[in-house]
Amino acid sequence: MFGAATTKAPTEQEIHANDSADASGTPGRHPYECDDKRTLLIDFKNEGLTLEIRRNADAAPIILTAPAQGLQYVGDTASATFRGNEIRIEETGKPTAVCTKATNL
Repeated sequence: MFGAATTKAPTEQEIHANDSADASGTPGRHPYECDDKRTLLIDFKNEGLTLEIRRNADAAPIILTAPAQGLQYVGDTASATFRGNEIRIEETGKPTAVCTKATNL
């Protein structure tokens, strides 16, 4: 086929950058429940290439960025990778956390 454009499906991060799954209505904000029983708020920014991770809505965020969709997010003291609805967060001096996207608040 000539001239046929190949459309790549958006990544989960790109999708979440535009929607909201939390009561605040903040675009791109999603709650995640972690294996250590804490809840994190993750804001997907910049079409999913930037993450802001907070323990609650008023906390200062950990900011991580990725150079392209599907790659690891990195910051000064932490990194994160996605696999489906799970995010694995590694912070300096802390145990690795595995968090799953919460469907309800």
